[in-house]
Amino acid sequence: MNTPGAINAPYGALYNLTDDVFIYGKRVDEQIYPSGAAKLLTALTVYDALNSSFIFEVGDEIEMISRGSGVAGLIKEQRLNMEAMLTALLIPVGNDAAYTIAVNTARAKSSSPAASNNEMNDYFLRMMNDYAQSLGCKGSNFTNPDGFHAGDNYSSVRDLTIITAAAALNPLVSGICGKLEHEVRFESGGTATWSNSNSFLTLENWDIQGLRTGYTDESGFSAQILAYIDGSVYIAVVSGAPSAAERQNDIIRLLQMARDGYDANVITVFDS
Repeated sequence: MNTPGAINAPYGALYNLTDDVFIYGKRVDEQIYPSGAAKLLTALTVYDALNSSFIFEVGDEIEMISRGSGVAGLIKEQRLNMEAMLTALLIPVGNDAAYTIAVNTARAKSSSPAASNNEMNDYFLRMMNDYAQSLGCKGSNFTNPDGFHAGDNYSSVRDLTIITAAAALNPLVSGICGKLEHEVRFESGGTATWSNSNSFLTLENWDIQGLRTGYTDESGFSAQILAYIDGSVYIAVVSGAPSAAERQNDIIRLLQMARDGYDANVITVFDS
């Protein structure tokens, strides 16, 4: 049986999505900052809320991003369909896309569509948190749609694994996250090509199909990785790694654990 010392990062988990079982966990229920994983929940929330034919229009909500944010480079009056919008969110990790999604979705679903951008963002955050709870998350509070650091914006490894599993089962979200590069055509004219920052997609000797990596000063280096091993689908989650190299080493340790095999009858989630 594996021990809590299998990874060096302070938080992590390995989950067999095919068999619906946690193989390994380290401090899985402690509060952590969600970083880029919040974008997976944003994508799932809008996908659940709106018809796939919905057209998003970029407005001055893109000015709501925090200083230092990663952006897709969206500009006002651009119009994007659902796939293009989620691509802008998930491939170049566009915080501008996150706020465009939040405000557009809230205006479409709220009974007060003329309310301010801040009010619409708050409305979407309630949708996000409700959706997280519907998935079974019990230790999360999302206070922005992009995962940028905020003291009251938190989750747990267990909840992030639940969210990642839902994203893995969503063909559009997982399909986008698995692309190294993607060109989109705007409904308003023009195209953009974005490259995926997820270096795990090119990791040799592993069949990795996504999903997200992240970093903030407060959260450290994090990753939620989807991999196929010996006919099963696995999710490896790491948070709090001190460097990108240590994050990669820990993800590989988790995937190797899956490759080495385990006895599902004796698996325990460790909290150390």
